[in-house]
Amino acid sequence: MTAIRRQLGRVWTWLFGAPAVAEPSAEPTGWCLVGNVVEAHAFGESKEIRRGSKHFTAGTKVYCLPPQWGDGYEKVIAVGIARGSRRWITVVMSTDLITNWRAKVVYKPAVMWRLREGFNGFKRQWKSQEEVESFAEWMRERGKVG
Repeated sequence: MTAIRRQLGRVWTWLFGAPAVAEPSAEPTGWCLVGNVVEAHAFGESKEIRRGSKHFTAGTKVYCLPPQWGDGYEKVIAVGIARGSRRWITVVMSTDLITNWRAKVVYKPAVMWRLREGFNGFKRQWKSQEEVESFAEWMRERGKVG
């Protein structure tokens, strides 16, 4: 019976992106920097106009981890619903493809689980609401300059 339960847990994680034991909670579980994937952007040498990104459709809400390496937040670890499979995925993507930066409370257990897991060993988390809000303001200002 334990082996069946373990296998069902693996299938649940594969389908929904979070372990089956994760209970949905009515209380907030943490603050996160959130943005939306851009509607359209120029791509390649010919400046072809593309909608969304390779992994996400235009307008998809993505939850972003804080800076993990010293690139000035040019690339970010983002969690969102994938373009094709409609499952939760974690990817590294350019911050130029994300707009509408804001600080939000994360309620979804699947998202919290993926944020805690990180990406290839990069797991730094946001420390406080103030840190996320100041970073969101900085990203909005950075977007106005470019």
